[in-house]
Amino acid sequence: MVIIISREGQFANRILHASSFIVNAKEHNYKVLHLFFDDYYPVFSEKLGKKKDLINIWGKKKTNLVFFCQQVLSFVIRIFLRLRIKKLPLFEIIEYKKYGQETVFFDLNRDEFVQKAKSKLVLVYGWLFKDPENLKKHKELLLEIWQPNTSYLVNVEYYFRKYKRDHDVLVGVHVRRGDYKIFEGGKWFYTPDQYYEKMKEIASLERFRDKRIAFVVCSNERDLSLPDTDKFSIFNEERHFAEDIFLLSKCDYIIGPPSTFSIWASFYGDVPLYLIDDVNRPVSKEDFRKNIIEI
Repeated sequence: MVIIISREGQFANRILHASSFIVNAKEHNYKVLHLFFDDYYPVFSEKLGKKKDLINIWGKKKTNLVFFCQQVLSFVIRIFLRLRIKKLPLFEIIEYKKYGQETVFFDLNRDEFVQKAKSKLVLVYGWLFKDPENLKKHKELLLEIWQPNTSYLVNVEYYFRKYKRDHDVLVGVHVRRGDYKIFEGGKWFYTPDQYYEKMKEIASLERFRDKRIAFVVCSNERDLSLPDTDKFSIFNEERHFAEDIFLLSKCDYIIGPPSTFSIWASFYGDVPLYLIDDVNRPVSKEDFRKNIIEI
């Protein structure tokens, strides 16, 4: 059994991180226990709770008791790692606490890892554990597991119908600011005006000639001044973050800076995605790609 013992990132990061272990467990026949998914379990409880054969979630609600236990566990694990104690009779800790765009990921299909996962308790600590091959192979399983609860689906469908009405094309726009001011040196921290200029560029592409376009803005910032034009409409209203990501997955296209949020939405909905890695480079139709599952 593999036990995930670290809290890796926010919503989309946590889904993608867990998904790598889920598909690897499916492929190699072992089980996964996640100790740090209490923040987001309520979004998926209707489906995720039925897949205990592949992944079980400890702490299904974010309570003081759950938080306390997680803090104690994190403290103990850090002590073990600081003392370089990783192998004990009952379990082994595998640490891969590395980040950065150029870092080589830990391939979960390593024979040594698979054998340990099938024969003992393996505690995994870190972000870059990945299985890109099986993410694609077992995509249908992931679509089933990560289906949000009915209440979110109803709201997503409401927004989708509302925005699609009177429009031929919906382009989801993930406006990521906040922590991106410092992440990777701020190279993907774009101003509202820069996002707006990208929308204008996209609306002028030949593929959208004579199309009624609507841009659906998904962001945790609400004071964005992005007015409609005679060429396109813009929808920007407050929604739950889970509604945002699954609304993006229903759009015809998605644009946004390199982020697991838009990457997961694109993967989930099989939607062409344009990752704005250089805001000054003109956009072309070749920039929209599918099956981007990592940055």
